[in-house]
Amino acid sequence: MKQRILAEARQEIYKSGFRFTMADMARRCGLSTKTIYECYSSKEDLILDMVQQAIDELTEREQSIVNDPKLGTMDKLRALLVLLPRDFQFFDIKRLHELQRYYTNVWNIMDSFLTEQWDGVTQMLAAAQAEGLLEKFNTALFIQLYIGGLYRLMEQASTGAAQMTLRQALDEMVDIMLNGIRKR
Repeated sequence: MKQRILAEARQEIYKSGFRFTMADMARRCGLSTKTIYECYSSKEDLILDMVQQAIDELTEREQSIVNDPKLGTMDKLRALLVLLPRDFQFFDIKRLHELQRYYTNVWNIMDSFLTEQWDGVTQMLAAAQAEGLLEKFNTALFIQLYIGGLYRLMEQASTGAAQMTLRQALDEMVDIMLNGIRKR
């Protein structure tokens, strides 16, 4: 039942953001509002479950990338830097801004994940430097630049300035960070 509700909630968020009600969700699922509330005590609880599943998926996929013997170090690094939950990759960036603005507790959990879970990237940066694929640089600063760039993209999205998906924005940002802006 919860998976069905989550799937419908994801579709609603893609379509119109986080402004749905639990009654909307009940209609969309063909269930009673009471049934929805038996599964989730609040809309925030529903969104939190969605975000927690996305975090779990990311953690699992990160390990899969790091341990994939078919990928080279730079391929692993790029894959980790653009890694998104499958359900989030077509999100407009402004959805993350809406999450930050209207669901602060859920956002704080996601923000902690975004700012603290860098083990795989740190490991690949060190491996790439040891292999001579990257110059030596301050990896903590690199990570802060990435996080700052992501947050700046979200701020722009809130003003309507960004007209790209989160996937497109991350691909472009990571390309600039790994390959620079010099003409090749």
